[in-house]
Amino acid sequence: MRGVLVVAEKEIWQLLRSKNVLVSAVLFIVIFGGMTGPAMLAGSDADPVQVMDQLLFYLVLVLGVFSAYLFTGQVFLREKQEGVVETLLCTPLSLREIWLGKVVGIVVPATVLSYLASVIIVLVGSAVLGTTVWPSPPVILHILVVVPAFIGAGAGLIGFAQLLLGMRENQVLNFAIIFGLIFLISFTQAILGPSFSVTWGVVAAVLALAAVIIMGTAWLTRVLSRERIVTTLPD
Repeated sequence: MRGVLVVAEKEIWQLLRSKNVLVSAVLFIVIFGGMTGPAMLAGSDADPVQVMDQLLFYLVLVLGVFSAYLFTGQVFLREKQEGVVETLLCTPLSLREIWLGKVVGIVVPATVLSYLASVIIVLVGSAVLGTTVWPSPPVILHILVVVPAFIGAGAGLIGFAQLLLGMRENQVLNFAIIFGLIFLISFTQAILGPSFSVTWGVVAAVLALAAVIIMGTAWLTRVLSRERIVTTLPD
């Protein structure tokens, strides 16, 4: 476990020093979160609390996962491009420990950004409505617990694929993820509808899905090998 924490700390500091990636993530969170929420609240005739719950339920989740996607490119793919990952492969840590440490290093800053997005949506949305609108208890639990879990699930799955695949396959994967996130935003917004309510059962189901993805990806790390990772590095 100590080795995992050492890798996680290394990745967190590396991300904090990667100002371009960090600024891009913050700007995306601030602009997208600050514009989408008020637009939906102002244009809806439904109960403001219910609309706010829906926004915080899916939008914060999508923004958090997108931040994790940006960070995985720096933590996993960039290190393969620059050959830095070879240094970690020479340590006594197992590949699963290296993978987990990198995932934890992504979850921490991405979770902070998702919390920032939540605050922005609540503050700006309340300003648009002229009254403070607080999320319901299930949504608060969703933001505090489920969103970080799903960020870990997304970062773990993407990071695993980036370790496993070659550079050309990773380029295809990146395009698929970008378009998938755009589709997810539109599709989720369309299927929720004004009558959707975020309940304890819904929050538990999403948390269970995140747990399944994390455990499944952790199990899949057994197919990784140092030799395979080295052979997928650019010449």
